[in-house]
Amino acid sequence: MRHSVRRKSEAMSQSGGGILPWSRMFAGCLLVLLLIASLGLARAAEDPAPSNAVPTVAEERLALELPAGDGQQKDGEAEGKKPQKRLLAIPFPFYNATIGPGVGVGFVAQGYLQPQAITVGAALMGAGSYSIFFKELNYQFPWWKRVILEPDVYVGKYDQIKSYTGSTNTNFVGQRAGSNESSQENYRRTDVSDQWINMVTKFLLPIGQGKDRVFPKLVLDRGLFVSGDTGGDVWNPFKSGRTYLEVVPFERRQGLLDNFPHSKTAGIDTGLRYENTDFRGNPTKGSMQRVWFIRDWGALDSTAPYSVYGAEFAKYFSIGPSDRARQRTFALDIWTVNCPTWDDSSTVNGVDNTFHRPPGYKGGSLGGLSRLRAYDATRYNDQAAILYTLEYRYLLNWNPLKDVTMGGKLDVQWFELVPFAEVGRVAPSWNIEALHKRMKNDVGVGLRAMVNNITIRIDVAYGTEGYNTQMFVGHPFPVF
Repeated sequence: MRHSVRRKSEAMSQSGGGILPWSRMFAGCLLVLLLIASLGLARAAEDPAPSNAVPTVAEERLALELPAGDGQQKDGEAEGKKPQKRLLAIPFPFYNATIGPGVGVGFVAQGYLQPQAITVGAALMGAGSYSIFFKELNYQFPWWKRVILEPDVYVGKYDQIKSYTGSTNTNFVGQRAGSNESSQENYRRTDVSDQWINMVTKFLLPIGQGKDRVFPKLVLDRGLFVSGDTGGDVWNPFKSGRTYLEVVPFERRQGLLDNFPHSKTAGIDTGLRYENTDFRGNPTKGSMQRVWFIRDWGALDSTAPYSVYGAEFAKYFSIGPSDRARQRTFALDIWTVNCPTWDDSSTVNGVDNTFHRPPGYKGGSLGGLSRLRAYDATRYNDQAAILYTLEYRYLLNWNPLKDVTMGGKLDVQWFELVPFAEVGRVAPSWNIEALHKRMKNDVGVGLRAMVNNITIRIDVAYGTEGYNTQMFVGHPFPVF
């Protein structure tokens, strides 16, 4: 049974307890983190690379639990019960190590456009920086229910961002910034303007458990999987899990404002994803596999044509509950990417010898939000990359905010401690031997929570170049 904050406070005062004031403060911090993360400001601020650099391959997506609807149950509610609409909107202060302090306003809306749909938006403003972000999730195409639309749009500007790109730094003659052996100090600072649109479109194939139902019918206990028609027990795309064909037309313009090159890319990201886990929002068993191919043909005033392909494999091993944990899970992820056009060149837009290389957010890079989290974003970038990640996800029995609801607007389902380790590297070609020599590594620990059906995280990692704190939405893998 849930109580309002006021009634709970009165009960604590009468019994001499003192936990709620701390819980209120903690709840406020979580909401700030949720809204900062939902914006994705760190991702935008982390990608100041011009067109000859090569970082992260795909946009980070929100990991979430679908609200009840389309035959899906939530937390044991009866089938057919109309899902509750929920809107959380709040102004907040924020701080990010990349862009400094600022203020913002954000919102999360559930069940308004469609019962299972979630809308996230936010706007931030700091000293010389601003950003506006919008993301729709799980919206079914009205005339073709197997097509799921998840577009996102972003506009922003940032001051003095680190860029690990190029070979023109006079303090490091002959060294390409971002290469595996490059110096930590080989970067340049520049102002960045950034705009993008991704028309994320997913088609659910009529096989496996996606044959009869688009969205899974789940029974959850405070954000933890109990039962449902998802997957994870056997590996067979025709019997278990759901398989998606993904097509993402995209366009992104990024300007480095201090006499450095601008970049524009426009193309299509296509992929095939086999989702065979028990619960996408926080998997405890099963696996996920994805392969993808990105192509920019050089049209629409793109900086250069290029191709990128990659693959990812994630596996989950449940070891069950314990005295202090509702669930314990080992999560393993292997991710790799290659740009076969890296050394190709041609005359593009009147510029001779333009290399056919992706910008710093569409290729092989390590560092930042999700891959080698102890290192600066795009710290390492090259033609090819590989990364191994192991996490121990310890979902706590302890939840001091389970009764703090803010009038029904806030629902904190669980907290999770996550020790993790990562090892990987970038290389000038995809060569299995080269990719496993002189690898970079880090270790860290994260605190995660499921808040209003969205997983949020704070990860602190330490590597050879120091430590970093990463705050974002969703687990770092797999990318959705």
